[in-house]
Amino acid sequence: MKTLLLLSFMFFASVQSTNEAQVYICTGPQSACYHCEKDCRGLKRCSGEIKQISLAKAKEMGRRPCGFCYR
Repeated sequence: MKTLLLLSFMFFASVQSTNEAQVYICTGPQSACYHCEKDCRGLKRCSGEIKQISLAKAKEMGRRPCGFCYR
């Protein structure tokens, strides 16, 4: 029973997280934007890692939309 409950919780948590809009950010010190595409030209010179996060989290971090992929 515990296993079934745990699996159910994990399933619903994963479904809920996939419904959120996902964006890409560069973790470099000069980055300030979020991007809708991982291959956006605004990420070409990323000096850190490119990570996928939720749009809400990117906005919480103070990121703004990229001028290339959000025209």
